[in-house]
Amino acid sequence: MAEASRLRTRALVPGLLGAALSLLAGAQSWWRARGEGVSVAFSGTETTAGLSQALGVVALAAWLLVLVLRTRGRRVVGVLTVVTGAAIATLGGLRRQPNAATVRAGVREVSLADQFALVGSVWPYVYAVAGLLVLTAGLLVTLTAGRWPQRSDRFTRAAATARVTAEDDPAEVWRAQDAGLDPTTEPDVRDEDIRDTMDEDHPTRQGPPT
Repeated sequence: MAEASRLRTRALVPGLLGAALSLLAGAQSWWRARGEGVSVAFSGTETTAGLSQALGVVALAAWLLVLVLRTRGRRVVGVLTVVTGAAIATLGGLRRQPNAATVRAGVREVSLADQFALVGSVWPYVYAVAGLLVLTAGLLVTLTAGRWPQRSDRFTRAAATARVTAEDDPAEVWRAQDAGLDPTTEPDVRDEDIRDTMDEDHPTRQGPPT
């Protein structure tokens, strides 16, 4: 059980980190138009027409789904996460520049200068690294989903604990002995037999005479 939890943690931590990092990096300045008296920033969202943020949202949503799905669903989401991570890494690695119309419109908002140059930042590379984290985590999910702890496991353990507690309850043992049962030899039928015996002996639980 501990090993299964470790496998899940190894996939979730880089996956969630990569998704959060992609959202952060996508919102930062990827390019800056600089000239005489001009310095206009263009974020990854503007540069990619919103695609950088959309991929980050998909990656984050995928990890939230992984937490509630079973093995088959986790594997499907894991494959989709691999594709999403590859797309994020590719988009960041390409360092796509904003189109000329967007740059001119941004510059015109602050200056009438016609001479400027685009200068890149490190954030596209950070975005690409986030994509690699998402991709790696998606592979881990796909390969290890079958060994993750299932949601039903904790309910099974709780039920087993409740049975053990009931069997070890001294009051239950005394009631079994009063009913003429040996609790050490008939643990499986003890509770049912006690209830039947008590129903027969208790006058208020007897049915009307026939």
